[in-house]
Amino acid sequence: MTKKPENKKRLVFTILDELFNENNLSIINQTCSQNIIVNVSGAQQDFKGIEAFKQYVKSFHNAFADIHLHIDEIHEEGDLVDAHATLTATNIGKFLDIPPTQKEVTLQPVFFFKFDSDGKVVEFSQEMDIESLME
Repeated sequence: MTKKPENKKRLVFTILDELFNENNLSIINQTCSQNIIVNVSGAQQDFKGIEAFKQYVKSFHNAFADIHLHIDEIHEEGDLVDAHATLTATNIGKFLDIPPTQKEVTLQPVFFFKFDSDGKVVEFSQEMDIESLME
């Protein structure tokens, strides 16, 4: 049995920092359930499983350079954690069927995490205004 994280907010901060600022995909193996469900606003369907989650993060890094994610606030209630952030990056590649703009963008994503009883992430959702990339 996996040890429950003592502070889910701290774990969410670490996951987001490692995924977006450090491009460290190994954090997914360490913190997520094998059957994680990933929902991303603007995507045609959910991503299911660790490998699909990694592919999504890779596609994000292929579409954006110079990524900096700043966590503005984090809330925890039971097995749910949400994080509000500010993300700046340069849109250098296609993302979710939106062509690259070659411009610096500032996005305000909100991330939602659901944990199982073992402290693993079983659901991850990312909401952000994808249409703003087209401006």
